[in-house]
Amino acid sequence: MNPLGVTYSEGRADPLPWPTHLGPQAQCDVELGCADAQFSRALGRAHPDRVVVGLEIRARVAAWAQRDADAEGLANVRIAYCNINVDLDRVLGVDSVDRFHLLFPDPWFKTKHHKRRVIEPALLAVIRSRLRRGGELHFASDVYEIALEAMAEVDGDPTCGFVNVAGPWRFTRDNPYGVRSKREDTTTRRGMRTWRLRWRAQ
Repeated sequence: MNPLGVTYSEGRADPLPWPTHLGPQAQCDVELGCADAQFSRALGRAHPDRVVVGLEIRARVAAWAQRDADAEGLANVRIAYCNINVDLDRVLGVDSVDRFHLLFPDPWFKTKHHKRRVIEPALLAVIRSRLRRGGELHFASDVYEIALEAMAEVDGDPTCGFVNVAGPWRFTRDNPYGVRSKREDTTTRRGMRTWRLRWRAQ
């Protein structure tokens, strides 16, 4: 599918309903581009006191992932359709998120496809506005060049409102979250490195 196609060019995602059994001050994690939501479901399982949101542009995949979460009884997990480049500010309220997770986005190597890459100033501004004070943006890729470009986009712009947790121009070595996406499982099994970055909102 083409996230820049006409079908996805206008906002049509709905605001996400907050789980009724968790108060508005409950911590909230959001996975951007969650696919089958293995990471989101595992995080929700590990932290039942948190709201965990998975956002996915393929509506059918999001519905399947929500069905799986419901089957597990994960009342704190919400999986929904969202084109994050268009809908994110419609789906999430200002100062409502503690951690965003952007895990293993498609690399889009060809120059003509670079416009499809996710980390860019407009999205960063929306992410920053949705994070609570001290909130975090977590990025991971198994492609060094893509991780380096993400680092350059954020660490290279002192006005973007983020500071690298590991220090300027440094990767975070380990996974501090205790759960992994399906892609990270595959990367680890193949003996490949995950290039991880964590930024804190200033």
